[in-house]
Amino acid sequence: MAVNSMLKRYLAVLGSFFILLSGHAQTTNHKLDSLARSLETYTDRTHTALYIRTSKDIYESMEDLWFKTYVVDARHQLLSGADQTLYVQLVHEKKDSVVWEEKYLIDRGIASGHIYLDNALPDGNYWLCAYSAHSLTKDPRSFIGARRIRIVQNVAELIRRKPATPHSDTTKKIQFSLLPEGGMLLAGVPNRVAFKAVTESGQPYAVSCTLFDGNQAIGHFKSTHAGMGSFLFQPEAGKIYRVRLDAPFADSVYPLPAIRTQGMNFRLISNTADTAIFRIYNHGSGQRHFYFRLQTKGMTQLMAAAEIKDSLDLKLPLHNVPGGIAEATLFDDTPVPVAERLVYIKPDKRLSITATLSKKSYNLKSKISLQIHATDELGRPAVAQLGAVVYDGIYRQPTDPKDIQTHYLLSTQLKGNIYDPGYYFDTTNADREQALDLLLLTQGWRSYSWNEPSLKALAENGSPLISDSTQGQLLARKKRIKSPQHAIMLFDADQQGNQLLTLDNQGTFWLAPENLLMSRRIYIKQFGEQEDFELKLNESFEAINKIRPWQKIDYPLEKLPAITDRKMDAENPFLLTRGSIKLKEIEIKGRTETVFRDKYIGQLDSLAKYQNLTDRAEGGWLNCPVGDGDERPIEGHTYIVWTGPNPPTTHPFSFDATNTKRIVYHYPQYTEEELLKKFGLAQSKGYYPKKEFYQPDYDKEKDPLPDYRNTLLWAPDIVTDENGNATLEFFSSDINTRFYGLIEGISGNGIIGKSDFEFTVTK
Repeated sequence: MAVNSMLKRYLAVLGSFFILLSGHAQTTNHKLDSLARSLETYTDRTHTALYIRTSKDIYESMEDLWFKTYVVDARHQLLSGADQTLYVQLVHEKKDSVVWEEKYLIDRGIASGHIYLDNALPDGNYWLCAYSAHSLTKDPRSFIGARRIRIVQNVAELIRRKPATPHSDTTKKIQFSLLPEGGMLLAGVPNRVAFKAVTESGQPYAVSCTLFDGNQAIGHFKSTHAGMGSFLFQPEAGKIYRVRLDAPFADSVYPLPAIRTQGMNFRLISNTADTAIFRIYNHGSGQRHFYFRLQTKGMTQLMAAAEIKDSLDLKLPLHNVPGGIAEATLFDDTPVPVAERLVYIKPDKRLSITATLSKKSYNLKSKISLQIHATDELGRPAVAQLGAVVYDGIYRQPTDPKDIQTHYLLSTQLKGNIYDPGYYFDTTNADREQALDLLLLTQGWRSYSWNEPSLKALAENGSPLISDSTQGQLLARKKRIKSPQHAIMLFDADQQGNQLLTLDNQGTFWLAPENLLMSRRIYIKQFGEQEDFELKLNESFEAINKIRPWQKIDYPLEKLPAITDRKMDAENPFLLTRGSIKLKEIEIKGRTETVFRDKYIGQLDSLAKYQNLTDRAEGGWLNCPVGDGDERPIEGHTYIVWTGPNPPTTHPFSFDATNTKRIVYHYPQYTEEELLKKFGLAQSKGYYPKKEFYQPDYDKEKDPLPDYRNTLLWAPDIVTDENGNATLEFFSSDINTRFYGLIEGISGNGIIGKSDFEFTVTK
């Protein structure tokens, strides 16, 4: 919507209190227009936000890790077609090292694939990171898609370890913050002050405290959720107010911020699905003009202007405002922002997903039917792009709070770590909306990712670091050489397909997404002399690894488990027999020598070993000093070589241990990089190949072998029909345990939701 038409619409809505003086009408319209455009100036670029979901939370070595990534337009929260290439890395968290990196195709905002977890990977926590061309920039607020996973050699060993010690209130040091609504305290009017207490590790801490006016106690308050709470009071000019914590921190005293004797502030009075009411205060400065702006994700949603003497209630209609975090800003008549706060609009506007199982308990190798139904916030059927997974509950980390709701509705909006973000979207929590308001008050508008300073920084530092394509260039090794070449050739490892790419006048070329579809590994051949020209590639992974974006991840803080959450030991009734995993694909990597991964490199290695080879074998000798043999030596055979001075020139000759020795012959060893350089080639990563998730059908086939699948279902590409329905069928395995299921996704109009469920398999 154009800014001018938006202003006309909202000025009409606010006409009941808007005072339009003839001398100010033109100036007011100009300032409203300017305030609206100030945000648009910084948000004219496309930005995508990535969310990544894995098939489990905990993996054992030599398993496939399956993942799905959503690529969403960060402003409009719709699946985006702006990006075509997904860059995925697996990073060892403790060692800060990349152990896997590949490219995957993004199709209309969705990418899915798998990673084979080699048994050489050490136990520990890993970051699974995803990046795309419009999500990763020079700005630290880049929308990195990341998930923390755990890799172990054997999950049974992890389960039998001593249970983690639950949270207890024995900390000796906390951080306590006081945050006035609007960002400051104004004398002579009611002010709301939020407070927050956390431990040194960032975990919330429940506190109670007393408000003092000088030495007189004037109020007592307690935190109500996750160490957060608030109180309302009316400060007087010239007085000093302090908050003292109760035991065990009775000596901890915190002064309230300085009190302004004149100016404007505001307070949220009511927030419903239809209307938000803000009370605007003006103290000590006479009647004056003000402006008010409500924006979401860098887009102005509502504007208002009015005259105020003491106070007035500003009633804003929310019918056309999208749900989610919004920033409310009060401007004086200059206009300069004087107060701001965050508000969550329409917290119940989410995709409702119901999962209905045919039963709650199943036998081994039984068919399971799963009915899925998706509706919008009004209960209407929704066409949605969903993903579903069902796996052994042992491999779940229940304290990990990250899901598609917490990611897109909180984590990408707010800076910093958020404790237990799922609490605010769990409809069983009656106080979730009040708790969400406290979160936004204590987070502070300055921590909102879409505020004006952050948007300005993003605009200044938001140039993309990576591209959907891979850039390359043909370079002359000597300046005087001019290349007559106009094209290069691409081919795969099996040399089954090839493509020609043209060069521009500078010898530059691009491997576009359609080229990357050719193969996981793409070889590039130039047609000139090897000694005259070389191929140079600018791979996006090189740019990614320079900035190491995984070090900037703000991952939600895990919810600390109670003792009952960690009863995972040998007595657990669901920890029954588990056997070896049936693998459809095994990749063996050498530990002590180079192993070439494809046929073409193997051919190059063979050619390199024989080219310019001067070694000859004859009668058990290698390079006999008086021989003229034409046999090539054999890899691994033992030969006699002359080591002494004055080698003989004719037959026969005598030799002994003083002038000869025996050696085991080996051909020259080349690295992959050396082979490519030797033959004038370059290599680029194409898209990692698709693999089908193994899912047996015991109605059609009878497998007498044990089935130890711990992931029963991986369905990353579910689309509900016009009635909001989808049906899935799958089979249980021979593991008798409790299984956990999760369905999550996004509708065509950008509303997000999730649903989880459990069932048991028994003998």
